[in-house]
Amino acid sequence: MRKLALLGMGIVIFVLDRVIKMWVLASFTLGEAQPLIPGIVGLRYTRNTGMAFSFLVDHQWVPMIGVPLILIGLGIVLYKRMFSCPVQQLCVVALMAGGFGNWLDRILYGYVVDMFELLFMNFAVFNVADIFITLSAPVFFIAYLIGERRKKEEAVSDES
Repeated sequence: MRKLALLGMGIVIFVLDRVIKMWVLASFTLGEAQPLIPGIVGLRYTRNTGMAFSFLVDHQWVPMIGVPLILIGLGIVLYKRMFSCPVQQLCVVALMAGGFGNWLDRILYGYVVDMFELLFMNFAVFNVADIFITLSAPVFFIAYLIGERRKKEEAVSDES
């Protein structure tokens, strides 16, 4: 995938995350909730001082140091074109954009702004960045497995 298109997708993800977070900060009081899609998804302004599912809540320094290191590593992976599959490249960009969005929250506020709440089950409140981080990992893995399978099939057909 072209670098400019990847950059554009990363910027769109980051801006979407920022705009929604800023809107929630301006429009909701902490803990305030409103239905978005009744019975399915609601908006509830919460603060997460940890990482995924409030993991490492008492160790803020871990994501403050770890996330930039991971982002740098992923940037190197993209720059060196270690993954030629466009889907994998897009997944890396989505992971980077989401990671940067949540890391910026930690820098600006000392916590991550979360707002989406599943109303049909007891689940963590999450944000746009979390959605892209969470979905990019399994999609990347599936694309990787498909690519490896194709390589094996091509190797077998070349031997014939």
